[in-house]
Amino acid sequence: MNPVQIYLSMAPLTPAEADIVAQQAAQQGLRVSRVVRQPLPGGTCLAGIEAERTVGSESPVWCLERLAAGVWNEIGRFARITAGWQQADDEELWFHFEETDYQRLMAAFRLSLRRRV
Repeated sequence: MNPVQIYLSMAPLTPAEADIVAQQAAQQGLRVSRVVRQPLPGGTCLAGIEAERTVGSESPVWCLERLAAGVWNEIGRFARITAGWQQADDEELWFHFEETDYQRLMAAFRLSLRRRV
């Protein structure tokens, strides 16, 4: 088992949705160490979440796609996600999840119903 540093940036979110995203990350096994909410116009924010997770043989793509699908399912809609993955001394990997990824992943994980109102 290897520790991985994960950085998740998500926008636009309401402050309540930022809390939901942090809770969902913790439910998926991430140890959230910091949540930053950068205010944006219209009462929304950019959420930055720093976390750590222990992984075995799971790929970064699978772990981050599962995380993205889970948080989208919890907030009940699409929001743009950028995720960083740093494992030991390996090169840091960055992933960007757009609306096409949202549609693909929600179908792949069979998540089509809004869980939160």
